[in-house]
Amino acid sequence: MKDFLKLIRIENLVMIALMQIIVRYTFLNFAGLIHGFSDLNYALLIIATICIAAAGYIINDIYDVEVDYINKPDRVYVRKTISEKMAFNWYFALNIIGVGIGVYLSNQVNRSAVAAIFVICSALLYVYSNGLKQIPLVGNAIIAFLASTSIIVIILFNIFPYMFGFNNDQMTNMMHFLLQYAVMAFLINFAREMVKTIENYEGDQACGISTSATYFGINPTKILISLTLAGLLGFLIYFIYNNLFHLTYVIMYFLVAIFTPILFVIIKLIQAKEKSDFSFISKLLKVIMLTMMFSITAIVLLSN
Repeated sequence: MKDFLKLIRIENLVMIALMQIIVRYTFLNFAGLIHGFSDLNYALLIIATICIAAAGYIINDIYDVEVDYINKPDRVYVRKTISEKMAFNWYFALNIIGVGIGVYLSNQVNRSAVAAIFVICSALLYVYSNGLKQIPLVGNAIIAFLASTSIIVIILFNIFPYMFGFNNDQMTNMMHFLLQYAVMAFLINFAREMVKTIENYEGDQACGISTSATYFGINPTKILISLTLAGLLGFLIYFIYNNLFHLTYVIMYFLVAIFTPILFVIIKLIQAKEKSDFSFISKLLKVIMLTMMFSITAIVLLSN
């Protein structure tokens, strides 16, 4: 069980669930938008999201066994403690559960088409693992987009079905607000995925795998990461100016917990040379993802 939880990256799944819980019980609750979609349905939405994500981690590890023996030999589970057949069985089961719940929920909100988001995510995770990950930048962008869909599904199931003439402006504003968080999630995950290509450079190069780092080189990839993070800083300024300009304490939170750490990451990235340096940067970006998630709570609490 312990190795299975590691295989599905339980800590990442907890982060996804935590983010969706924060959005539900702080932002949506504050905006009065939780009455149409029940708590039970929202719990099912979280389960569907993490099932699809877990399936993605499994299929990625199945196809990455050889290179993982070089990049992270202590974190290889498929073929060692979990058979490839069992891994495939879990992959199919989790996808069926995730897509099945998505279809059920889409019928609950009378928007059957929105279930397609789960099918699209499942298909993208498969083709990513089976080839697209070897297309420099494209593979990184796919994973970053999929990370942002954990926010997009909230819009599709909690806001979009409840847009009517009398509340169209309010719902549109809420949708735009969350979409801006989806953009920030995309940018920080895109940067982190490129950092991981440098971290895994040795194994990827040995196995002839084309990634941002092996294709462009480590220094050009560092420049691309820095530009992405600079773009995120620019977007943060835009976001603060348009949404939080009158909230002094919230702005202070963004400056201390998000803006300054990103600047620190850029500085560390310029100085980074060893694999351990890039591993530290990757972990730091993960921490910034957490502070970015909790910024939604900060906005709600500090704006009262």
